[in-house]
Amino acid sequence: MTPAAGEKIRDAERSREAILAAAEQLFADHGYEGASLNEIAVAAGLSRGTPSYFFGSKERLYREVIERTFAAREEATRSAFGPVMAWCESDGGLGELRAALTAAARDYMDFLARRSSFVKLVMREELAGGASIRARQRASTAMEDAFEALRAAGAGRGIRGFVIEDAVLLFIALTFAPLSYLNTWMRAAKRDLRMPADREHQVELAVTQLMDLLTG
Repeated sequence: MTPAAGEKIRDAERSREAILAAAEQLFADHGYEGASLNEIAVAAGLSRGTPSYFFGSKERLYREVIERTFAAREEATRSAFGPVMAWCESDGGLGELRAALTAAARDYMDFLARRSSFVKLVMREELAGGASIRARQRASTAMEDAFEALRAAGAGRGIRGFVIEDAVLLFIALTFAPLSYLNTWMRAAKRDLRMPADREHQVELAVTQLMDLLTG
């Protein structure tokens, strides 16, 4: 590969990434219908025809944005649940499990707070019927995998035979959902989950409820 060819490839990769980042933010803030390819190009600092050149259509670009954000969420979730997976491979007790779940909830909520566009996109998909999320090519299983490993490793260590889907739903309900209600329910509860102290309180609430589900 010649230096000129390599530079062109890098330029193309940078342009594609700039388009995806701009599109993610605009789709999150204004919805699919409220964001145009021209606006995305301007936000990315590129010429108006560049998004069409790389992605062909707004629909295809939107699908790529969904895949990209869920891939980031999957990576963050797998990393967050690393301490739980480590507990499954150790001989730690319930105190160590609580600490592992606390780390998982804290890291997951930190990711959601940093990547607020992901939360907004999911909520917009919910209102639209969720077809684009259901059509994703790659499933997100990091959370299910962690709870499945926990159920298998916890037999005889104080963990009862819980339903994996129940654990996932409880975790989502007490981590993701509150961050999607920042301006409504959480404001009424006088909690601002953008503040570390309020988020830490929510983490403790989530872990307490999870431990009750897992241990009875």
